[in-house]
Amino acid sequence: MRLRTRLALAFALLALVPLAVVVLPTLSRLRDTLSRELDARMQAATTSAQESLERSATTARRAVEELVDSAAMDDLAREARERPTRAIQAGTAEALMKTRGLTVLALFDRGGTVLSSGHLPARRGDPDPALFAVTKVASSKPVPVRVEVRTSSGLRQMPALVTARPVDYGDLRLWAVGGVLLDDSLAQHLARLTQAQVSLVSGDTELARAGTALPPTVARELPLGDAATVRLVFSRAAAREAEEGVMRAFLLLAGLGGAFAMLLGLLVSRWMTRPVEALTEGARRVAEGALDVQVTAAATGEVGELVRTFNHMTSELKATTERLVASERIAAWQEVARRLAHEIKNPLTPIRMSLETLLAAQEAGHPRFPEFFKESAGVVLEEVDRLRRIVDEFSRFARMPKPQLAPVDLSELTQSVLALYATPPEGIQILPALQTGVVARVDRDMLTQVLVNLVKNAEEAMAGKGGPLRVRVKGTDADAIIEVEDSGPGIPAEHRARIFEPYFTTKDGGTGLGLAIAARILQEHGGKLEVGGEPGQGARFSVVLPRADLMATGAASAP
Repeated sequence: MRLRTRLALAFALLALVPLAVVVLPTLSRLRDTLSRELDARMQAATTSAQESLERSATTARRAVEELVDSAAMDDLAREARERPTRAIQAGTAEALMKTRGLTVLALFDRGGTVLSSGHLPARRGDPDPALFAVTKVASSKPVPVRVEVRTSSGLRQMPALVTARPVDYGDLRLWAVGGVLLDDSLAQHLARLTQAQVSLVSGDTELARAGTALPPTVARELPLGDAATVRLVFSRAAAREAEEGVMRAFLLLAGLGGAFAMLLGLLVSRWMTRPVEALTEGARRVAEGALDVQVTAAATGEVGELVRTFNHMTSELKATTERLVASERIAAWQEVARRLAHEIKNPLTPIRMSLETLLAAQEAGHPRFPEFFKESAGVVLEEVDRLRRIVDEFSRFARMPKPQLAPVDLSELTQSVLALYATPPEGIQILPALQTGVVARVDRDMLTQVLVNLVKNAEEAMAGKGGPLRVRVKGTDADAIIEVEDSGPGIPAEHRARIFEPYFTTKDGGTGLGLAIAARILQEHGGKLEVGGEPGQGARFSVVLPRADLMATGAASAP
C-alpha cells in the first residue's frame, strides 16, 4: 500500500474515531434517558388510570349513598312495607339508576331475591348471587364483580365496580347494590387519559379495547380482583425512532466526515509524499545507472534536508563513480597486461633456450646440428602456436560482438551440441534430460559456444575416471535453464568466488578465459552462469536465461 493511501486512511480514521468515541456513550445515555422518560410516563399514566378508576368507584359509591338517603327511597321502602307486590315494579330500579348516573343497580330483599334490576330488568324475581354477595363485604369501598348485562349478542358478563347499602323501614330491609360497568366507554376514557392502548381483560377474554400502540411495546396491568384486569400497553416506537435518528445522523456525519477527511488526507498526503515519491523515482533511476539525477521537488523540514542530501549524494556519486571506473579500468588493463606478460613470458623461455642451443651448435660446427635444428624448431613452433592461442582468446574476450537475439528452442539447440559428442571418451556416459518447449531469445552461435565449452570442461574433469555426464533442459515460469553436471572432483569452495574471473584457472595449460567468456556471453543475454555441486561429487554449471514464449516471440517478429 502506498504511503499516500496510508496517510489518507489515517486521516479518515482520525476523523471517525472521535465520532465513534462520542456517539457510543451518547447513544447509551440517550437510551437510558428515553427509558427513564418512558418509565416515568408509564408510571404517571398508570397512576392516572388508577386514580380514574378510584374516582369512578367513589362517584358510584356516592351515587348509591345518595340514593339510599333520598326521600324517594324512603317512600319506596314505606310502600314496599305496606304494599309489597305493587310498590317495586320492574322498571323502578332503571328509573332510579338513570337519575343517579349509575350503569348497574339492583334492589334485593332480605333473602337476595331481585326486586328490580336497572341493568337487567328480566332478572326481577330471580336471585343474583354474584351481585348480592357484595352485601356481605365489610368494606365501604366499591368492589369489582362480574355482572350479567344484555347486549345485542345476548347476555354477557361484564366487570363492574359496585357497592351495597341497606334500606331499612321498620322491620323491612331492602338492599341497593349499584355501581358502574367497566366497558368500552371506560376503555376509551382511559386511552384518552393515558395516551396508551387500554384493554379490559377478564380471564383469557378481551372485553374491550381502545387506543393504539405501535410496536415495540411494553405493558402495565391494573388488576381488579378476580373480575377483570386493566392492561395498559405503551409504545416504545418514539424512543426507537429517536435512537435510529441519532444513529442515522451519526452515520451521515461519519460518512461526510470520513469523505472530507479522506479528501483532505489525499490532498495533504499528496503534498507530503510528492518529495518522497520524487526521491523514490530518483533512487530507482540511480539504480538503473543514471548517477546524475537531481530531485527538484520542493520540500521543507526533514524531508527538505533529505532531498538536499540526496542531490549532494548523487553529485558526489557520479564523480566518485567516474573516478572509480577510471581506476578500475586502469587496474583491469594492468591486470590484463600482467596476465599477458606472464602468459607470454612462459613460452619465451623455451624459445630462447632452443635458439641459444642452435647458435651454439652452429658456431661449434656440431655434426648433429640438423637434428638439433629439427628438434628446436618443433619446440619453437609449438610455443609460437601457444602464443597465438593466447592472443586469439584475449582478442575474442576484448572484442566480443553484440548478440543477435532470436527465439531458440533450448532442447533442440542442446541436442545439436550433444551430437558433436556422439562418441564421448571411454568411460563417460552422456545422459540428456531435455524438456521440450523451453524457449529463450538468444544468439544461437554464442550459446552454442557456451554449451560446447561447458561440455568440454565436464569431459576434461572426468578424464581417466569416467562416470555419467548429465545434461538437462528445464523451464520455470520465468527462467529457461540448461544444466551440465559432471561426476568429476568438483570445484573447491575457495575457488568458486573467482572461477569466472579472466585468466583464473585450475587446469594445467589453461588460459582461464573459457568460463569468463561464457559468463560474459550470458550477461549480454540478460542471464547468468551459476556453479553448484559438492566438492568431491562433481560440478554443476547452470545456464539461466529469461524464458520467452515461442508464440509471442513469433508474433512479435512477424512483419
